[in-house]
Amino acid sequence: MSIRLVSRRGAIGKSWHAAALRDAAERLLGVGRAGSGKADARAGRVQWLDVEAGTARGDVLDADGELHQARLDLPPYSPDDREEFVRIARSRPELPARLAGGIYPEEFERTLAGSELSLLPRDASELSHDCSCLDWPGPCRHVAALTYVLVEAVDEHPVHLLTLRGLTLEDLVAPRETAGSGGADREEEPAPPLPAYDPARTDPELLAAAIGPGPAQIIAAFYGSQDRAGSEDLAADDHPPDDLQ
Repeated sequence: MSIRLVSRRGAIGKSWHAAALRDAAERLLGVGRAGSGKADARAGRVQWLDVEAGTARGDVLDADGELHQARLDLPPYSPDDREEFVRIARSRPELPARLAGGIYPEEFERTLAGSELSLLPRDASELSHDCSCLDWPGPCRHVAALTYVLVEAVDEHPVHLLTLRGLTLEDLVAPRETAGSGGADREEEPAPPLPAYDPARTDPELLAAAIGPGPAQIIAAFYGSQDRAGSEDLAADDHPPDDLQ
């Protein structure tokens, strides 16, 4: 099953973030490869797309019917960059919902720039590529076709940019503070265990209210409840079933 682009003519990618990814990729591909890759992508030659941390991969069908394994790489954040990104993102509690809804706010990207961060490739040099074909050093038309499929996927699902950078939507959600904990990082202390149930110390009237007078009288008599008189009073009003006598 191949992937067919929504775009049939003109530039691929409508949103600002898809256009930014496309422009960076086209600087890597060059005019010739960009043209052939766009044609192959629109012809449905890319069979599938998988996006994971640092890598977008897919099989691309060649004109002779051979499949080639193409890959485009955008490096995940370093631990320090990841920490800074998460800090900024958590100050925008609406961001996960907007990303999940297909919107990557351009103003958030400008905020990231103040910390020298970006979800998008800031230059073509940040992208790398590989393919199983013999067109070395590339980038080949298979990588180009995969790139345009990725651009359109990012256009609809900007969460792919998070994935490439090694993040998830869950990472952007600040943990809830526990009441009285004094901070979000402290775990909630477990509640003390409830005392074990002791039938011999159970008030027969409360037990009768829960399970009925007859069964309550039997339990009280069997376990020797401290308030036997209460159970005897109950027994005067209601006798246990015949099969329990």
